[in-house]
Amino acid sequence: MSPWWIISRHALPNAIAPIINVTLMVCAQLIVGVVIIETLFSYRGMGSYMVASVVLRDLPVVQASGMIFAAIYILLFLVADIISVLSNPRLRHPNRVPMN
Repeated sequence: MSPWWIISRHALPNAIAPIINVTLMVCAQLIVGVVIIETLFSYRGMGSYMVASVVLRDLPVVQASGMIFAAIYILLFLVADIISVLSNPRLRHPNRVPMN
């Protein structure tokens, strides 16, 4: 058997779950971290709009943008968990306890 077949058949299914998990978690942190970047570099976007709303004490806008950022964060974590369960063969087929 070729080494590529062994790696793709045995190593890759067990190694892909942590890679996907970390990648999507970093993406979630980057998306939520846009507030700091837009404020720091004076870009116009949702992050700077949220900071301006905090300064103006516009509570509905702050709540709505906070909910949007939280929903994106939770959604990406959910997708990471689902993909990690689907890609890991040990998590797809858990050991069953025999009934006595």
